[in-house]
Amino acid sequence: MMEKRGRRDFMKTCVSATFVPALMGSAKPGQAFAGTSGEPRSFLEPFNYEGVRLTSGIFKKQYDATRDYYFKLSNDDVLKGFRERAGMPAPGNSLGGWYSGDPRPPKDYPEEWPRFLFSRGDMFNAFGQWLAGMARMSRATGDQAMLDKATFLMREWAKTIEPDGFFYYSRNPIAPHYTYEKTVGGLVDLCEFGGVKDAIPNLERITDWAVKNLDRKRESPKPAFASGVGGCEWYTLCENLYRAYELTGNPKYKTFGDLWRYPAYWGMFTNGSGPTPYGLHAYSHCNTLSSAAMTYAVTGEKTYLDTIINAYDWFQRTQCYATGGFGPGERLQAPDGSLGKSLEDNGDTFETPCGSWAGFKLSRYLMRFTGEARYGDWIEKLAYNGIGPALPMGPSGMTFYYSDYRLGGGRKVYYSAAFPCCSGTFIEAVADYHNVIYFKDAKSLYVNLFVPSDVTWNMDGHEIKVEQETSYPETDTTFLTLRPQRNASFGVQVRVPQWSEGINAKVNGSPVEVSVRNGWGTIERAWNPGDRLAVQISMPFNVVSIDKQHPDRVAVMRGPIVLVRRQEKIEIPSRQNLAELFAEAKRPLEFHAIVRSAGTYAPFYELSEGEPYLMYFDLNS
Repeated sequence: MMEKRGRRDFMKTCVSATFVPALMGSAKPGQAFAGTSGEPRSFLEPFNYEGVRLTSGIFKKQYDATRDYYFKLSNDDVLKGFRERAGMPAPGNSLGGWYSGDPRPPKDYPEEWPRFLFSRGDMFNAFGQWLAGMARMSRATGDQAMLDKATFLMREWAKTIEPDGFFYYSRNPIAPHYTYEKTVGGLVDLCEFGGVKDAIPNLERITDWAVKNLDRKRESPKPAFASGVGGCEWYTLCENLYRAYELTGNPKYKTFGDLWRYPAYWGMFTNGSGPTPYGLHAYSHCNTLSSAAMTYAVTGEKTYLDTIINAYDWFQRTQCYATGGFGPGERLQAPDGSLGKSLEDNGDTFETPCGSWAGFKLSRYLMRFTGEARYGDWIEKLAYNGIGPALPMGPSGMTFYYSDYRLGGGRKVYYSAAFPCCSGTFIEAVADYHNVIYFKDAKSLYVNLFVPSDVTWNMDGHEIKVEQETSYPETDTTFLTLRPQRNASFGVQVRVPQWSEGINAKVNGSPVEVSVRNGWGTIERAWNPGDRLAVQISMPFNVVSIDKQHPDRVAVMRGPIVLVRRQEKIEIPSRQNLAELFAEAKRPLEFHAIVRSAGTYAPFYELSEGEPYLMYFDLNS
């Protein structure tokens, strides 16, 4: 088993890249991992942040707060480090935390010491993710002000790119691969979702620098723990480079993307011997599976589809809590009871914004490439029990990082440092609500999440709008009002959750037959403007064991919702009358306390900052 360290610990030992170009193994650019290619098949398509609108509910409230937070970030503060590094006037204030400047080590700095001790600047820089989140928000809601902000930030940042293409926040970035990949994603999103064409020349400039300078070293034969020698999460680069290739048609991005495939890990899920990635960094080793998905998208090689299908099943079978979260201490677990044991001492149980974002993406790729509804179950769990319950972004970059599932009880608290990596995935995951509620194909609308929202799209040359009204999961029914421009025949496919006992449907108050295919409950008919479809989803209670080694260590669920027990609160009449708090029990110095709210269970998303709760408990304890 590899050494067990989390990202926090790894950052203390991560040594920055020595920028020496080299090829991975013996593969040549553009020839890596050659195999039989075919056409990747897409069964479903997401709406790509267009035509879907949240109308009310907890996700709309969270979205609005997140949008306002990032919109109000001072442009000068965000750009300050870039401008200082470029020697330009740099008004504004340092953002602090993971954007804390670039202190230099002393002259007698031992070479073997990690630079982390002296440099906090550009540590997993989230600038590119902020651009991505803003671009997606603007596309989803027609938010021109947000797009203008993202465009301004990108163009001002572009002025700080050096003649050779160096673009980082600080002179000495400690995570060059990671930061490059997130910046590529932001530029691709600005062009794809915002129509900002001058993002592409900037993408070319920084990629030319990366091709020449990003270190190619790997840990071999075992995969890198968290970030790889000299780089930090190099194995996530394929996804956005291949997206750049699909967007621009420029083979440069595919050739460069080919170098960053990850056979040592991806191959574990197709080699027949069973995966053993124990101790590896959890979030990034879920996130790299989106790179495998995009490798399938650009090559059509079925082995990559098999990889993500098998990896998804492995995560669900061995790594996930009832919430859909994973990765205690940011580590993947051996299926030997380690997951259950983690509940005894890991307050950093789930890296929530990052892990939710990775799960959303992987599930969305799988729904696209397989057409199966079951992958939407993970999206739903992560929405209601992961990113949805996260504390909102707080003053001065305060970010909710970890969910705490410990047996002794937990609280929602903010991370100790400002603007960590989860400040980047926070905005992306919240924006992604617009891209995981509905899917489509040529003849059907697919309803993945039961969320107050509406969707508008064109089918066979005619505009169709569907409005979804529901108080789910507080109730078990969602209502869809169909508004085609004129009478139209098409299917409405509703996800039948695997945890449910099935669904029932009525059209205009009359029961209709629902056939189920690939996990989708299908209602196909000719729809008239104003037809109302009511779908009832059974929501049983369930007690879910953490793993087979701890069958009595459980969480309580209703439908997809994890219920937590609000911790008992001590009722103290006054400091002068503490004796009124206690009643004598049978043994000496044993007392019963007067309590309130004992035994009240509520959805995890209802708990506020600092409120104590209990999620997992041992039966009969």
